[in-house]
Amino acid sequence: MGEHIRQPEVVPAILRDLETEKMLEFLQELYKLGVHKYVALPQLVVVGDQSSGKSSVLQGITRLPFPVDDTLCTRFPTEVSLRRSSGAESISAEIRIAVIDAVENDSSDRQEQESIDTRPEDDNDTEDSVGDEVVHKLQCTNHPFGSPEFAVEFKRMLREANDYIIRPNADSTFISKSTLHITVEGPKQIDLTIVDIPGLVSASHPAFDTTKALAKQYIDNERSIVLAVAHPADPDTQEVFRMIEVIPDKENRVIGVITKCDRKQEGAENWILETIKNERLRNPRHLFQGWFGLRNRLPTEQSVSDMERDRNEAQFFSQGVWGTLQLPTKLGIDHLRNALTKMHNDHIKKSIPELVPDIIQKLDVCQQNLAQLGLPRSTKAEQLGCLVQLASSFSKLSADSLDGYYQNLPPENSAKLRKIVQESLETFESTMKAELQKYMPNFTTTLLTSWDERQWHHSILQSNLLADIKAVIDENRGIEFRDEVNANVMKVLWKGKTEKWGQEATQLIEKIASHISQSIKVFITAATPEEELQRKATEWLSTLLPSVVKSSQDEATRLLAEESNGTMWTLVPRRSDRVGVWYEGFPRGMAISLADMAPFQQTQPTEMELIIKVKLWLAKNKDIDAVLNTYVRLVAYYEVAMYRFIDNIGLQVVERHLLGPESPLRKFTPSYVVTMSEKEPHLLKSIAGENQDKIERRTEITKEQALLTTALATARTYGY
Repeated sequence: MGEHIRQPEVVPAILRDLETEKMLEFLQELYKLGVHKYVALPQLVVVGDQSSGKSSVLQGITRLPFPVDDTLCTRFPTEVSLRRSSGAESISAEIRIAVIDAVENDSSDRQEQESIDTRPEDDNDTEDSVGDEVVHKLQCTNHPFGSPEFAVEFKRMLREANDYIIRPNADSTFISKSTLHITVEGPKQIDLTIVDIPGLVSASHPAFDTTKALAKQYIDNERSIVLAVAHPADPDTQEVFRMIEVIPDKENRVIGVITKCDRKQEGAENWILETIKNERLRNPRHLFQGWFGLRNRLPTEQSVSDMERDRNEAQFFSQGVWGTLQLPTKLGIDHLRNALTKMHNDHIKKSIPELVPDIIQKLDVCQQNLAQLGLPRSTKAEQLGCLVQLASSFSKLSADSLDGYYQNLPPENSAKLRKIVQESLETFESTMKAELQKYMPNFTTTLLTSWDERQWHHSILQSNLLADIKAVIDENRGIEFRDEVNANVMKVLWKGKTEKWGQEATQLIEKIASHISQSIKVFITAATPEEELQRKATEWLSTLLPSVVKSSQDEATRLLAEESNGTMWTLVPRRSDRVGVWYEGFPRGMAISLADMAPFQQTQPTEMELIIKVKLWLAKNKDIDAVLNTYVRLVAYYEVAMYRFIDNIGLQVVERHLLGPESPLRKFTPSYVVTMSEKEPHLLKSIAGENQDKIERRTEITKEQALLTTALATARTYGY
């Protein structure tokens, strides 16, 4: 290497603004805290195609001897922080290995993890875990900046970083998301942080998706500004132009540079000059921040000093077509550095006021997420406390719902369970009454079809219902008198009449059980915001429901058996009243039908005369009278038994079982939970315990919350 002489550097005037320096210092504090993992922070990102000369640009801006035409620092992001300080010049470096990669590329992620897993242990290794990253500090020996020793040490450090990040067994196209962080401090430094990411490749390259996704990860940060690096080749073949075209707010966020201007291909001169002129109407690649031209170091010039490098560049741009541009401030590394610094600092001035509200908003999200996770539940005491609190809230909601107090309940209709039960029972009653109506047809005015009494017997038995009753009476003759009916007839007729009652009761039980299941879910959701606890508690309570449904069904079956076993008994006065009223309805109805059929005579018979006529006929025809009497007694008893069954289903089945003490709605109480913790601690843990993912999630959120809280406190100390 030749002699290295440090070039005197003039710090741009923009950096002498104390407010700007304070903002830059504040920003560096946030980076040191690691806030960038949670809040988008301003940064300058270098994006360009592979072999576009990005390393030379980085070298020119930072004045660090990054190797060019080399494979180092091209397969992982490199972040360089230049900091102006009053102390001696110093350099430090660390590698941040991303354990959880943000870029989605299965093959790359797998190699990244294998790289981490196979990294050998070193007794001198200085590794720390910071959030989801492993930080490895590199050993750096400080030499005078610009000296040959500094260049050798810098290259050694880069080689060590490369070997640490890119393992020997990694695929040749492997691109890592781990980052090399280099910090340079000194009184002559500018305050600037710049990130160089692996170069973009063509669509046919195996690493195309990875490099593009990695670039997008940095570019999508709305607070980043982008240094787009192009080279003299055909712009239509350069991926960088396609990349910056879709950057939101690219007018204010992108600044461009064309490298290797001394090695432009024939015919490339026109588009390069037009691009640097940056005329909005004539330049399809127009950028508000403009384009700059650079002459990179030649491979033979790697040992020349920065001053000589800049002198060669200035001499080159003073000749040929470059003078015709009449844009000297758009040519050369010094002008690019000044423009970048101003753009960077202006961008920071704009971004800093937005950071504190952003941090506060992120803290609110942390608080919400922690609330959603609920209190920690790793110990039995924590699990018991959690479930007792849940049971207390749930039982209050359930009790209000069953008592019909809806004002403090969730808005869902399922929360109004008493209303639903009442409506279900009323529907059950309506269905049962409809079944009763089948046995109460309005046929009393159509029983008689002729004035001729000789036809009445046949006419009355045209009713299938009455004919069936007559047949049963005849088939069950015993030792009773001719005008009497065997006591067993009612039992025979009653048999089978309750068959559909059981079906309707089963449907009612299933319907209410379904509503209870929905109500449980609504009440649990209202009682806790934690989704996992909601799911576990709901699933557990749902397992209690089948036994309640079974006991309800067993009770309904018992009630039905008592009604249908042949013991027809009641003391309800309504039955006797119904028998009398309905029996009297037959002579009256038949008299009405006779009135329309009476032969013409001077004096028409009155209704009462016709009723007497019918009753006299019935007195002579005891068999028909017995049929009618049996019919009304059967229907009157049916009505009484039906309402008794409805009431019993409501009280003994619905209230006693479905909504009773063993129902999940009543059973899940704080006292029940305490008993559970003593007798079934495994059940308590299965419901209220947390899985490992949730524990880790809470830990992550707590770390983020602590970091953001520190960041907010730091912001306050800076007056933001």
